[in-house]
Amino acid sequence: MSEREYDLIVVGAGPAGSSAAYAAAKNGIRVALLEKEENVAQTVRTSGVTWIDYAKEFGIPEDCYNPIRTYNFCSPKNNVSISDNKPKAAVLDVRKTYRFLAEQAKKSGAELFVSTNVTDVITESGKVVGVNVSSSNNEMIFRASMIIDASGFQSAVSKSLGLVKQWERFGVGAEYEAEVENIKSDTWWLMVGQMYSPAGYAWIFPLGKNLVRIGVGIGKPESDVDPTQRLDELIERGTGPIKDLGKITKKEFHYGLIPNEGLSRKTVYDNLILVGDTAGMA
Repeated sequence: MSEREYDLIVVGAGPAGSSAAYAAAKNGIRVALLEKEENVAQTVRTSGVTWIDYAKEFGIPEDCYNPIRTYNFCSPKNNVSISDNKPKAAVLDVRKTYRFLAEQAKKSGAELFVSTNVTDVITESGKVVGVNVSSSNNEMIFRASMIIDASGFQSAVSKSLGLVKQWERFGVGAEYEAEVENIKSDTWWLMVGQMYSPAGYAWIFPLGKNLVRIGVGIGKPESDVDPTQRLDELIERGTGPIKDLGKITKKEFHYGLIPNEGLSRKTVYDNLILVGDTAGMA
């Protein structure tokens, strides 16, 4: 079994993991960034939205997001619309943004390993010192003086060490990326109320041109409703502003889990740091 030595191992090349790897690598630290999927952001959870100022602060290029100027909110009985003179919010192209962050880490010297799944955690004297991984049917050992668990909702490293338990409160989201007949590319919709989501909200986020993301998020354990089923029902019935989209041609389906307990976990241990969803920093 081959063995590799680094200063830092980052498990998970999502936004938190790639950002951590980038920050470390640009300061001269030898970093291994491990990603279990074949490509960074091969699967997308659901949409990401942020403020344009924050996107610029992180150096995210303009082609990674669609600017939003008008914010529409609706419930079964009310509609509210708020507009800015110029766009201030952004709907991220999640896949392109995550890949940009991972590429920044690589350019700064971090080594990215895809199709690399952590199978076990190595400890010595009660401290984590490395991980066993499976990559292309090969078993490998990565050792480092510090590990960052950025493996997302599953918390692969910290859970295997018995440091954390599964999240009790979390959100489940389902979303279609679709081509539609009618949409204002600078306007999003957030929809609340029982008909949309019994414990959460639904959304229409434009990506530019005639592409949108239509989704439903539902909080657990508050509701046992399946977000995919609710989303399909809303589209089929043309509920609320969805009916104004006209013909909807589904292109891609996204689904994922997100912790909803706030910063309820300890996030720093000997040789181990939890970041991103692993730390509850959704």
